[in-house]
Amino acid sequence: MGTKERDIINEVLRNMPENQRLFRINAGMGWAGRAVKHGNITVIKNAFPFHGAPEGWPDICGFESKTITPDMVGEKIAIFKGIEIKATGKLSPKQLHFKEMILRMGGIFEVITS
Repeated sequence: MGTKERDIINEVLRNMPENQRLFRINAGMGWAGRAVKHGNITVIKNAFPFHGAPEGWPDICGFESKTITPDMVGEKIAIFKGIEIKATGKLSPKQLHFKEMILRMGGIFEVITS
């Protein structure tokens, strides 16, 4: 079996450059509550739905600092950055939508594969 997405994500986060602050973002819906083990089975007591980022959102998000042109007197700005990790396969239609939106609005979008 090849490299898992989780391994690639961990590698990216461990080795981010000084000018970036990136975070793992979970998308979709899951369940939260108090986990109770019964042998090999885990039951979630008082379960409630937990909604993460919208479906299609990049696996890693944050910002990248860049020094901008002289007309802005050398100030630094933080540019939104999204990184989609793909161990196999290609971007889904929803992921492509987010990529296009981020780029259209001046952000940075990368796809990292194994």
